[in-house]
Amino acid sequence: MDTKIKASQPKTDHGKTLRQLLESFNGGADKVVRLFHPQATIEFPYAHSLGTPELLPLPEYHSYLKHALQSMPVIEFSGVKTYQTTDPDVVLMEAHGEAVVPATGQLYQQDYFMVVTFKEGKIFRYKEYWNTLAIQAFGGAEKTKEAFNHK
Repeated sequence: MDTKIKASQPKTDHGKTLRQLLESFNGGADKVVRLFHPQATIEFPYAHSLGTPELLPLPEYHSYLKHALQSMPVIEFSGVKTYQTTDPDVVLMEAHGEAVVPATGQLYQQDYFMVVTFKEGKIFRYKEYWNTLAIQAFGGAEKTKEAFNHK
């Protein structure tokens, strides 16, 4: 099926869920995963280049978040834009995030692009693209592996 972008806001429920998702990153891993379908998959296509997880089922994502969110306890999002595709259950989102990394005191700045698929009102597939160069705020590649590897 060919999904095309339509210049409109996502379905009300999906838009609300995506806003809740961004807010929940400051509320901890439990709040985040409540928005996901039990069989959800989470994908970070560029993560493998850093030695961090690229594809996670929901239970592993929950564990990953518990560890990762400690590395950026308060992340602020701005420039949030959502785009509805012709598939009502697929929404695109872009956002800028900033957080001070406690371990280094450096400002982490990231531009995110997400492809989000919903099933039964929950996030079913979450694919997040981000710039791997921003890891310098965590102290480099090895420190990033420590911060984001959940095992």
